[in-house]
Amino acid sequence: MRSGCLKTVAVAVLLTLLSSCGYHLTGRGGVIPEGATNIAVPVFFNATNEPYVDVDVTQAVVEEFLTDGRLQVVDLEHADLVLRGRIAKYEAIPVSYNQALYVQQYQVRMVVDASLQDLRTKKILWQEKGIESIYLSQYSVAIGNIEATRVAKEAAIKKTSQDIAWTLRSRVLEGF
Repeated sequence: MRSGCLKTVAVAVLLTLLSSCGYHLTGRGGVIPEGATNIAVPVFFNATNEPYVDVDVTQAVVEEFLTDGRLQVVDLEHADLVLRGRIAKYEAIPVSYNQALYVQQYQVRMVVDASLQDLRTKKILWQEKGIESIYLSQYSVAIGNIEATRVAKEAAIKKTSQDIAWTLRSRVLEGF
């Protein structure tokens, strides 16, 4: 009976210590100033050699904010805030080869620089360089089928763009 009571006390003490250790998973808080209700997302600048990747990333960012719903996405003339971005790097990295040493599979990696400006005060609220896609999309090369390879590449770019968009929305609204 006494050992059961000691175990209960030990578990209670352990739980108390763990809950007071200060570890928690929360953001630093968003950077959105009071009264800001909408955001503009101009087309990101494409500093890479990959055509149209700027369109995919911008579209993914707009969709992410629309889905979230905390800020209304509007044109630049009517915006309280503007999220600007620059696609600094796009890489398609070979990850597997066939016996003839032809690439069979690529991995897509993107790096974006971004900033958020309050258009009412002209103050830069947040900026960060080197935001890298966490989700490294892979696409296969279909030997003899250029169309299938193109479709797989576009899907990989879209997935990577969605990951970048999620990261940007999270940084702006939650501080992660």
